[in-house]
Amino acid sequence: MNGTDKGIERIGEEVLASLCDYTFPQILLRQAERLGKGRIAIREKAYGIWQTYHWHDYLRYTKLTALGMASLGIQREDKVGLILDNHPEWLFSELAVQSMGAVAVPLFTSAVGKELAGGLNRCKAAFVVAQDQEQVDKLLDCREDLPHLRRVIYVDPTGMRPYGNDPWVISFAQLLDLGEKRDREDPEFFNRELWEGKPNDIALMIMTSGTTGEPKLVMLSYENFTEMARKWLETAPVGIGDNWISITPTAWIVDQMWGVGVTLAGGMVMNFPETFETAMEDFRDIGPTVIITSSRFWEELASKIRVKISDAGAIKRTLYDFSQ
Repeated sequence: MNGTDKGIERIGEEVLASLCDYTFPQILLRQAERLGKGRIAIREKAYGIWQTYHWHDYLRYTKLTALGMASLGIQREDKVGLILDNHPEWLFSELAVQSMGAVAVPLFTSAVGKELAGGLNRCKAAFVVAQDQEQVDKLLDCREDLPHLRRVIYVDPTGMRPYGNDPWVISFAQLLDLGEKRDREDPEFFNRELWEGKPNDIALMIMTSGTTGEPKLVMLSYENFTEMARKWLETAPVGIGDNWISITPTAWIVDQMWGVGVTLAGGMVMNFPETFETAMEDFRDIGPTVIITSSRFWEELASKIRVKISDAGAIKRTLYDFSQ
């Protein structure tokens, strides 16, 4: 974990070279051992205040989530749908699934119920982690069409009180409680399962866009991601503690490559803005080192700049025109 390049603290060459020998959860464990409580791994803005998780916290919540899933009966090679927005629970859930040898299947929160059911049935998903009541309602409407789905875990409890008696549905907080209980009963279980993982195991199944036909599920191994992360970290001007801001859908490959792969392998900080609408304000707080996002984002940003310039004074408009 040594070496600098023009002020950038980079992951050491030996660590980079060995990335392809590990799964994501194994890399998280190694990063928590190296960076521990002293380095920030995740920031999330909530109610105008940035909340922080250190690498030790990142591992702890992933572990409890994984053990909670184990208590619900998750098995190796099970498929788990993730219908989640850009929040830390997405990372905890995805790496927890992978820690248990299962396969994460991220799906778009904007999808309608039939689309979600189609994707979940295609991979025979046994569990789903859903963001909120809206996503749970979509699944409940299609419940009879989801024969393989055993449990739905929801993150945001808002509006979920009426669902309390349905055994098909469980909260993320309850899942963490189950994880703590399992950890007390068998403290070594998590590490045993985590180290069973192999680099050529399937890490994710990503849904294609479907622009040329029926959407397909693409299987990606840990090696796909770690080799990509290694090449980025060798060439891009990023290092430990640099900032990535998560603003693209979690089911899109960009935030899977960078938000999970590169930030995890490189010891970078994953930042979650409060909402998509506040992302520009949050940019100023964070000063992200790298931004990769959709053309829609840049088009909206350019539009906002033009509107503000049109309302600006003559001097500002002149300076803007001069800079073009």
